[in-house]
Amino acid sequence: MGNTGTDRSAQMAPGVDRNGMALLIGFDRVDQPQRGMPFIGARCEHLPYDLVQAALPSLQGIEMIVSPLLTDQFDAMDLAQQLQLGGYRGLYVVVTPVLPNSEIVRREIAALCPGMTVQMIPRTRH
Repeated sequence: MGNTGTDRSAQMAPGVDRNGMALLIGFDRVDQPQRGMPFIGARCEHLPYDLVQAALPSLQGIEMIVSPLLTDQFDAMDLAQQLQLGGYRGLYVVVTPVLPNSEIVRREIAALCPGMTVQMIPRTRH
């Protein structure tokens, strides 16, 4: 069945424990992607995409990695491949604009990175 205008992955995405950590990659420091998202209770740390390779060995304590679908530097597929190569096996959340069927993109990333749980969450503009 096709996806409707609302994305169910946003409703099913687990929250992160208040003591947990979400690593936000590819967002500007002034941007607050956690607003209205299931990871709002987590300690959120920003990491530039350029430093992902250096940070890969220390990702074991991260409950969730969050990135936009597309930036000037990378897209979600690029980042997923980097995370996969670095051995990350946790939750990867991709914040998207509203898409007609984000499940297609989610399945493509998940197929490329079978050890990760991939969720797509549409970001609403306020």
